[in-house]
Amino acid sequence: MNVTLIYPLLSRRRVMVDENKQFWPPLGLAYLAAVLEKHGHNVEILDRDVLLRKNGMDFEKLDELTLARIRDFRSGIVGISVTTPNMPDTAHLADRIKASLPGTMVVLGGPHVTGEPYLTLKEVPSADICVRGEGEQTLLDLALGKELKNTDGITFRKGEEIISTPERIPVGNLDDIPFPARHILDMKFYTRPSRFTSRNLNLRTTSIFTARGCPYRCSFCAGPLVFSGKVRFHSTGRVISEIEELIGKYDVEALYFAEDMFLASKKRAEELLNLFIEKGINRKIKWIAQAKASVITKEFLELMKEAGCVGIEYGFESGSQRVLDLMNKRQVVGESLRAAELTRKARLRFQANIITGYPGERVDDFKETLRFIKKVRPNMVGFNIFMPLPGTPSYEELKRDGKPLPRWEDVGDQEASYANYADMPTGMFEKLYLEARLKVILPINLRNFIKDNAAHPVRLIKIGLTQFGGVLVKIFRMARRVSLLGKNMEKAA
Repeated sequence: MNVTLIYPLLSRRRVMVDENKQFWPPLGLAYLAAVLEKHGHNVEILDRDVLLRKNGMDFEKLDELTLARIRDFRSGIVGISVTTPNMPDTAHLADRIKASLPGTMVVLGGPHVTGEPYLTLKEVPSADICVRGEGEQTLLDLALGKELKNTDGITFRKGEEIISTPERIPVGNLDDIPFPARHILDMKFYTRPSRFTSRNLNLRTTSIFTARGCPYRCSFCAGPLVFSGKVRFHSTGRVISEIEELIGKYDVEALYFAEDMFLASKKRAEELLNLFIEKGINRKIKWIAQAKASVITKEFLELMKEAGCVGIEYGFESGSQRVLDLMNKRQVVGESLRAAELTRKARLRFQANIITGYPGERVDDFKETLRFIKKVRPNMVGFNIFMPLPGTPSYEELKRDGKPLPRWEDVGDQEASYANYADMPTGMFEKLYLEARLKVILPINLRNFIKDNAAHPVRLIKIGLTQFGGVLVKIFRMARRVSLLGKNMEKAA
């Protein structure tokens, strides 16, 4: 069978200013494609963000090209990967496919679908099936024509009824899954030097998964939805082979390890890092990984650095212990401070990821977090407003309590109008957040961007001219909004 796999757009407004998505190859779809190809099916992958940018940001042309590619490929199945902010484009695209190619089976998968399968089918009436959890074997069953009622892990329509089959057992041995089908992606486009995937280092970077799952259960995180709770690893030999292929075929300068927790097993990580050193991978490539502050040690940081690590991404989330406890973070502020200090001493860069506006957060908590950021002195800060993701504990609790939920397209959009879940007036929180971004976060990120790339002035200038347009637009909008909020608060007083 011929299968088209699609990664949809964010909202149209957001696509115009959020430039980072074009540098992240859709590896989830590439894994699906690899399994389908292994069993004799023909697959193409369409990343609508990339298609849009290659065609002059013309949205109507994008739709025409998408439908033409599906038609010309004679696809029996169109699979769409759905994250929460992609929902509007998913619904739009499904409608266009069914109107133009009514015999095509439209299959949705991904974290949003897994969290809200019934609601998704109601909101996307042109979709036929939702795949819950890992999709490789499920999509293969659908491509082979297996009866829907006998296919585990799906929610589907039967007339007016919506039916769910039993959960599918996750893949036991990850090495049974082939390398992602990067050969059908435009990897030259994805691996252009950028400040995004390399976390401000402007290197030719791509992402890789060496594991699935996370041992932790933070209330805001949708990670466990698709990959289940148990952490499963690719063998170290498999990881080495994939990295060597990435270096040899795609001439990458850096890797971003995209699994939730690179150090989920320190024993396995130690084995892998020693292989990086033994096989000389540490001399060929730089890499960045995510880690939990509570597991970091001086000795392990030294090993990571020797093995080629140039950056760590920490989910600090908050500088308030009270908020960390509300998040079920299972981490204390002291551990974050210690990890930051050890990482600086090891001369490794690190990014601090922060979530603000969490349900119950107070003004004092917010200010405590700003003091924390200044104290840990990260090289880069990801400063995000809390948004409830379908299927997460925080989402389910808000839903149970009848609290307003955001429009799907607003999730992850730091400029969108949003439901205020913090324990403070909406105007006050918005002003605190925007002022923090303008006066604290942006200066940290910009100063370190220049510092980290000063040794490569030509590339620095090129990236500065081509990848900061959205930032400038956001700065202008934020400054204007802060001014308006200040005037409104003065009038109210």
